[in-house]
Amino acid sequence: MENVKVQNKVEAKENAGEGMAQVGMGLTLASAGLIALWGTACFVSALAQNGVLGMVKGWLMAVGG
Repeated sequence: MENVKVQNKVEAKENAGEGMAQVGMGLTLASAGLIALWGTACFVSALAQNGVLGMVKGWLMAVGG
């Protein structure tokens, strides 16, 4: 009888730079999501306080001077 050595091990190697890039992208997207949420909350608040016409008037005054 012969000795047979069986290996059922799977090795996955990941480049460290790739993992760091994924973390960076995740943080960037999470920050973008929070900024979008904050912007939406500010817009809804201004709309509730000033109405549509007040928002348009304020925008025109800000752009036109």
